[in-house]
Amino acid sequence: MAKTIKVLTIDDEDTVQSIITAFLNRFLGEKNIPHEIRSFNDPVQGLFDLSTHGEQYQVILLDVRLPRLTGDEIFNSLLHVNPELVNRVVFITAYPDDLIRRFPDMELNILTKPFRYRDFCEKIVAVLKKK
Repeated sequence: MAKTIKVLTIDDEDTVQSIITAFLNRFLGEKNIPHEIRSFNDPVQGLFDLSTHGEQYQVILLDVRLPRLTGDEIFNSLLHVNPELVNRVVFITAYPDDLIRRFPDMELNILTKPFRYRDFCEKIVAVLKKK
């Protein structure tokens, strides 16, 4: 039996969370890959979960513009506390240039909103191959 893929998503928009979950269920389901999705609307709760259980996630999907704590702040925290997780992060944003300016020397996985199913799947595959 295939290993269960665990995915964490942090996005404050319910609509985006629903789309991400539907895309993940479709993509991983079509490949018969068992998976679990953990979703957070609150970035502080998401960061806490990453801080305590981050190693269990193979894919981490982060919105960038969030209330109280931004996705790039969460990423920066991972760089310092749990750097082995940063290659598992896919940023989902309408503002990719902000990330590129913030982390100019890093190769980032960025999925630009609005995104299509095919583009989403390519990012998931890229992260899973790095693992």
